Amino acid sequence: MSACVSGCTIRGMHAPDCDGTSTDRAGQLVECRGCLPRPAEDGACLCSWCVGRLTSTVAGLPALADHLRLMGEPSVSSPSGHTDAGSSARPGEGMLYPSALVALDDLHAMVAMWCAEVAAERGVPSPPAGLTRWTVPDGDGDVEPIGPASPGATACLVEWLAPHLEWVTAQSWAGDMLADLASASARALARWPMVEPDRRVTDVRCPSCGCLSLVVSPPATVGASATVRCSLPACGRTLGEEDWQHTRALALARAQTAATAGAPS
Repeated sequence: MSACVSGCTIRGMHAPDCDGTSTDRAGQLVECRGCLPRPAEDGACLCSWCVGRLTSTVAGLPALADHLRLMGEPSVSSPSGHTDAGSSARPGEGMLYPSALVALDDLHAMVAMWCAEVAAERGVPSPPAGLTRWTVPDGDGDVEPIGPASPGATACLVEWLAPHLEWVTAQSWAGDMLADLASASARALARWPMVEPDRRVTDVRCPSCGCLSLVVSPPATVGASATVRCSLPACGRTLGEEDWQHTRALALARAQTAATAGAPS
């Protein structure tokens, strides 16, 4: 069985040659929390977790694009865009261009490039050209995407891309697409968050440490999955959607068994 091309590992599981330590980004020796590669799904190059992450990331792009457009609209308090700490001049334009719209342009251009890659490698018609603004052709006739041609254009690209995602997961570059889109989405959400409060779970225990310490973080974008994690620093367990459903089902079954056992005969 092949390993996931994203390079993700299984928490708490270690490769045979692991000595229990790892090196962090600063070059410091730290405890290895898990280095056994996560296996890819049958017929795919991504593991089940990464397949779900790619699907939810792509599904959330239209809502994120709408959010960035809203953040970039001028307001009385911020003529260059809502909640925007600063503006940048777009190349070739003599006006202030809100940073949120710069992020939207970059995100849309990235999606357009990946759509072009899928169309070329799979041999299918490309998305409509009218969805994207392109640069003027260079000396070789090549053009680059700049951003959406109109509101809703990113959603149209996603609508075109979504049916091809199953095929994408079987390609060697699937991990690169996931890394690009997930990182771009995370950067945009870090600067222009779509905030909803976390919810502490009071009736389901963490499957790792056994404490009532689970916290549910609502999805940042429409179509994404909620994140469930243990809030105790010593544990920090994160549950995928399948693990969370399984954990809830076990807790419900135990509660029903206890209730039945305590009921008067």
